[in-house]
Amino acid sequence: MNSNERRILHIDDDPTVTRMIQARLAQHDYIVDELHDPTCWRGALINGGYRVVLLDIEMPQLNGLEVLQQIKQFDIGVAVIMFTGKLKMNLVFEALGYGAEYCLFKPADDLRPMIDALEASFYRIEQWRQAAAFAARQLRIAQKTSEIKSKLRASNSPSPSLASELPSGFEWSNFENYLILRGAISPQLLELARSAYARSVKPIGQIALQSRHITVAGLMQVLQRQADTQLKFGEAAVELGLLTTDQVQELLEQQKHLSTTPQDAIFTVGAMTPANLNRYLAEYLREMESSSSWAVPSPEAALHHPQVTATFPSNMVQEHC
Repeated sequence: MNSNERRILHIDDDPTVTRMIQARLAQHDYIVDELHDPTCWRGALINGGYRVVLLDIEMPQLNGLEVLQQIKQFDIGVAVIMFTGKLKMNLVFEALGYGAEYCLFKPADDLRPMIDALEASFYRIEQWRQAAAFAARQLRIAQKTSEIKSKLRASNSPSPSLASELPSGFEWSNFENYLILRGAISPQLLELARSAYARSVKPIGQIALQSRHITVAGLMQVLQRQADTQLKFGEAAVELGLLTTDQVQELLEQQKHLSTTPQDAIFTVGAMTPANLNRYLAEYLREMESSSSWAVPSPEAALHHPQVTATFPSNMVQEHC
């Protein structure tokens, strides 16, 4: 972590306190900038780019709890560590309720609790930064994938797919094996298509962010909650009050529609053209209808051909977090 990342804004009306903290934290490679007028916090944050703030509660110009609320409304990602000289637990609970990361008592003779709070705050901010960068990267990948799929579909000019008219009992995995037995597709290309399909399933958090159901700050809160509890994204978001159960179901439906299909994945990797896939699908349906069986072709025939046993899930898409 470089010095710019370890810069802290200390808001306290008492210069004696700020200078003492500044000198002591400098011994631990922190750079502390002082602000003695709490009403000027907004300009200081904007100009200084601080991500961690030390904030006194008892100040005559503006109460620290009010400043805390204003900072969190301005940027929830700023970590705020509160200080109070009053041994009142209600102040501690109130500060934590307004979003403070920690609340410490003055005077700070023992610096260890403050160092621990700072280290934890900077670590959490780095995790949020990485989560935001990952979400942004996933959005770019999704947009690029959508562009590529649109171009492929336009260039292939596909005929209407039979996939929407498949009879009950149809198993896509059996049709895959039929394609291999007929020599229409190689096992290697089929595996490549399956990988393309798996990558197309968008994380529900990415969809929630893109559809403005949740903010970047909210997304980071949910991801942190997931890391702490191992809950699914939807469960964590509902528990935090950022999404309702109905909204999660709506996002899961969007996830199904935004993801590609197994046949589209085959087109995307160039394994088959839409026209050829539809032709083989029509032949397969006729053969299976005439034999009154939806089973894979006979084991005797399959012995002479490599067969892929993995299948696309029958329900196509589940929640991916």
